[in-house]
Amino acid sequence: HGDSLRDTKNEIAELTRTVQRLQGEVDAVKKQCQQLQAAIAEAGQRGDMALKDAQKKLGDLDMALHQAKEDLARLLRNYQALMNVKLALDVEIAT
Repeated sequence: HGDSLRDTKNEIAELTRTVQRLQGEVDAVKKQCQQLQAAIAEAGQRGDMALKDAQKKLGDLDMALHQAKEDLARLLRNYQALMNVKLALDVEIAT
């Protein structure tokens, strides 16, 4: 019985060490999981900020394009008016 008791105690001690080692590994994995979740959340926030920035820049570019089109249309009207004046002067000079 003494040998059996000693073997059982040794087995219990070994199992206790195994449980403690596994508990340490579980804690390390939990910590790593928390760090990864924090990194994912941070990446999501950076992505959202980048998306908002890109949308703002797109809006600014759309406004600039619209303004450029309006400027081009105005310049074209001015050019046409000047060409009409030039043609009228050319006709007058020719006569």
